[in-house]
Amino acid sequence: MRTPVIVPCGDDALRLVTRATEDRQAIARALRGSGIWDEVVIGRESVTVQFDPSALGPAKALDMLKQAIKADIEAALVGAPVLKLRVRSDETNAPDLADCAAANNCSGNEFLNILGRSNLRVDMLGFAPGFAYLSGVDPNLLGGRLDHPRQRVKAGSIGFIKGYLGIYALDGPGGWPIIGRTDATLFDKTERDPFVLSPGAEVQIEWV
Repeated sequence: MRTPVIVPCGDDALRLVTRATEDRQAIARALRGSGIWDEVVIGRESVTVQFDPSALGPAKALDMLKQAIKADIEAALVGAPVLKLRVRSDETNAPDLADCAAANNCSGNEFLNILGRSNLRVDMLGFAPGFAYLSGVDPNLLGGRLDHPRQRVKAGSIGFIKGYLGIYALDGPGGWPIIGRTDATLFDKTERDPFVLSPGAEVQIEWV
């Protein structure tokens, strides 16, 4: 693991800057498990920890964070969950696949084959509940958001923009071009953590 840079973030927080997705997820798992920090937040290129300055001064917090990096985080790099998804890519479930492929001067199958060689991992959850941003997509593939977002995108839909796949855990509006859809259950309200996709999880997609 690359040693992250630590920078102050106000009077009650410290930010660890590291771009590698697997490193950020490992750091967050280790820090959350320590019980020391009031909050641990994953960003696109960082992990921020918040602490109580009246109980733990900035200097002491910095020292404890450095010790945690050396002692605990390396061990947390292993054990990330793996989720396998079977994704349909017919015209009904992948209405924008042909356009995405054309933008990259290839066929739909060639486009999906390139994605199939990508090492996908949940980078973070964002804009809607349970929506998963997957990093690891071939950076040479081009694509942007739709000019006119859809009012309703079905749960399980897989979207693509340059550098990322996005998976909709719930029905809702969205502006990502849709290139497939899985029938896998991504939200289970009976579970303590209802969203199946979690930051750091490896995702393996079988395109059908």
